[in-house]
Amino acid sequence: MDIKRKLVKFIRSDQSDLPSLDAMAKKIIQIASDPNASADELTDVIKYDQGMTNKLLKLSNSIYYAQRIRVHTVKRAVAVIGFNEILGIALSMQVLSAVSRRTERKINMEGLLMHGIGVATASKEIAERTIPEIADKMFIPGLLHDVGKMIFSLYFTQEYQIVGRYARKEKKPLYVAENAVLGLDHARMIGILMKHWHFPRSIIAPCRYHHHPDKAPQEFRRPSLILNFADYITQKIGIGHSGNPVQTKIQNPPEEIGIDQSYLKNIIDLLRNKEEGIKEFYNIIDPH
Repeated sequence: MDIKRKLVKFIRSDQSDLPSLDAMAKKIIQIASDPNASADELTDVIKYDQGMTNKLLKLSNSIYYAQRIRVHTVKRAVAVIGFNEILGIALSMQVLSAVSRRTERKINMEGLLMHGIGVATASKEIAERTIPEIADKMFIPGLLHDVGKMIFSLYFTQEYQIVGRYARKEKKPLYVAENAVLGLDHARMIGILMKHWHFPRSIIAPCRYHHHPDKAPQEFRRPSLILNFADYITQKIGIGHSGNPVQTKIQNPPEEIGIDQSYLKNIIDLLRNKEEGIKEFYNIIDPH
């Protein structure tokens, strides 16, 4: 059996020790999949987990969100930050907690999470300029787009070490090295896993196609383009570390999603100004 088939079988097998999501995570996914879900429903789920509640309140009062009035309740956090963004943060914390339950750290978790927060920030900012109606929904795929790298590193350690050596020797991005060595990349890996977890397509597609947005289903092409571009910008600035030995390339010109050079500079400046807030964001949601 080749590595690709082995990986796919492992992901889809009910007998594998891949991370499973708990009851709360499944409830949050149900809310994310329901276009008629309300803020009260999300609040009712979150309030029973004191650990998550505390983290969300810390985030709400962090320099990342810069609220003038202190936030004391989850309901207020949902109101001031936004339903979809709080939903995304809560879901991401559940996923990251499940993925990182193994105590050994074989990858730079801090670097990957900082990178993910940077990409989530940039994705939301770009979408606000280009497709405002999906802006707050871009936070979830931004945060989770590289979780496949964590899965590879934690569950296929030896194979992924070969990928890393190949990428460094050939000076290739990780997704290229993954395809060459394993037969699939981290984007496809997380796409398969999210489908297994019953994530909505609006989250799965941008993560699955963030390196190849031109291959995304038409309805998810622009979100995938935004995520691809946000990934590129975040790497270029150097927020966190995606694990790539070389800078990945954007697959489409920024003009295709409505970004000109002057606005590009604004995004770069915003990310640099938010870097301290991104570090604080990481310290709060760090699952270890």
